[in-house]
Amino acid sequence: MIVFFSCNVYFNLSSNMPSSPVSFLDYLDTLAVVSGGLFAGTALYISIGQVPALRQFGLSDHWRFFPYMYKNAAPPQGTFATIAGVASIAHATRIRGSPFDRNLWIIAGTTFLAIIPYTFACIAPVNKAIIEDNKSVDAGNESKVNVGAKKDLLDKWALLHLVRTVGSVAGFGAMVFGLTRH
Repeated sequence: MIVFFSCNVYFNLSSNMPSSPVSFLDYLDTLAVVSGGLFAGTALYISIGQVPALRQFGLSDHWRFFPYMYKNAAPPQGTFATIAGVASIAHATRIRGSPFDRNLWIIAGTTFLAIIPYTFACIAPVNKAIIEDNKSVDAGNESKVNVGAKKDLLDKWALLHLVRTVGSVAGFGAMVFGLTRH
């Protein structure tokens, strides 16, 4: 059983502001949608913008750029997926009287949370291979990965990332649809 505690906040700054208690829990749907949208938007940009553009620069530049992209994208993406998933499921627990709406939010949240183990199980080994080889080259060693294997790893990463993109866009779409239902 999950128990949520809320801090009630009272607004009475002007006559236009509500004077009834407002709880953080009343905004879980908004938090889920914003976090899910940020994740999905970033993932979509990487899939349809960044990766194709990097391919045009050539394999070597794409390979060398990857660790920098990962370093900057991984922390916020992990945070966005976690917040979107937890907030969506928490919001679902507050929905009364509509199993469809509750299940919609649970499915959307679970989709975002599933991205995390999927990333560790499927994508992390590819990330590690690319990043470790780049570290070795930065240390003055020759690359241990041949050109064909580099292309295969980058293509594999792009395909695996596309799965995250499709899942997150679907989860985000479900959340937006859920907002329209209440």
